[in-house]
Amino acid sequence: MSSFFTGVTNEQLAGVGLLSGLDDTAFEKIRERSYFIGAHPGLHLVRQGDAGFGLYIILSGTADVVRGSEVVATLGKGDVFGEMALLGKPHRNADVVATSVMSLLSMSATDFRQLSEEIPELEHRLRDLAEERRTPAG
Repeated sequence: MSSFFTGVTNEQLAGVGLLSGLDDTAFEKIRERSYFIGAHPGLHLVRQGDAGFGLYIILSGTADVVRGSEVVATLGKGDVFGEMALLGKPHRNADVVATSVMSLLSMSATDFRQLSEEIPELEHRLRDLAEERRTPAG
């Protein structure tokens, strides 16, 4: 499967906060366990209340995070979403809707767990990200 991801560079992965500072070997392992997804404006990438099965990494484009009818965040290149699905939360807590043409990588919870066994720092970073998002700004 890694040959499919020759277009996803180490530099792109290094630009993802969750992945910054990892080495080339780690990036190769991430590519081996990820799927490429393209999206068009208006596409619901995840829906609030649906079962969550994995994490998404935005390589390009933008998306809004929507709860109810309120846009609570805008995500772009280098951002991730879906982290709660990897931490035992069974349902999505918001919609994520593409607002431009997007390219993303998706990783299942199972693949992330396997990857975290090889790169334990990833799970710690993911937990920190989830905690930051739970803590209100201000």
